Amino acid sequence: MWNFKFPRTALYVHQASMAYTSADFAKEVLVVPSSFRPGLAILAAALLTTSVALAFNAPLSDEAVREAYFLGQRRDDRTAQFLETYRRYFPVPKSGPHVFVVELFTPYAQAVQASSKHGAGYSAQQARLDYQARGDSLRVGVYVRYTPTYGSGFPYSPNKVPGQTGTWKDFQVRLVLNGEALECRSVRYEGTRMGTGGGKGGGSRSTGFIVWQEYDASNSTSTDATVEVDTPDGQHVVASLDLSRLR
Repeated sequence: MWNFKFPRTALYVHQASMAYTSADFAKEVLVVPSSFRPGLAILAAALLTTSVALAFNAPLSDEAVREAYFLGQRRDDRTAQFLETYRRYFPVPKSGPHVFVVELFTPYAQAVQASSKHGAGYSAQQARLDYQARGDSLRVGVYVRYTPTYGSGFPYSPNKVPGQTGTWKDFQVRLVLNGEALECRSVRYEGTRMGTGGGKGGGSRSTGFIVWQEYDASNSTSTDATVEVDTPDGQHVVASLDLSRLR
């Protein structure tokens, strides 16, 4: 079992999402009498209109920041499932590093996640100040796991994993909106580790890393977004997200 020291929400969200499968949704399909269908059609149209109105937007209004604050403060399945919509998961490759999660967080999603990390004493007013301090950005996170064929000591030899250093710097990450690659305004790296012994005195070992990138969101009007990741061994990972369905 992998146990990463990256933001607690990411691991919790994945577990929560797996608890509700497509089979569960299938069990809840209802047979609706024909007399109710016109009303449902109107309701569906209203919901569609609402979903468009709640699509990705920046800057956030005071009301939107407040809503994000309360959603984050719940710190329950609803919070987890909301943040999960901003992530894409990928299977383990036959060899090389495992890009297992790619996420794209809008300013609203960042506000929700930031609020979820604070407990009692964190106010909506402080959430607003924190949002103003962060500014508006699209934040990309690429989570990479080491595998039996790619680890923290790679490349052991030129024949193992292509790349100059075998680190996060060998991974090319791009955010593409409507077919156009954006210029990244900042990038940083965060290592992940797991414990190897019991209790607080136990050791730990490196399990992978996260590449974080931020892009300017103030002038973005695109609805089609993709995050492309090229690994040093030739993998091309693409995560597609529809910003019109995200806040």
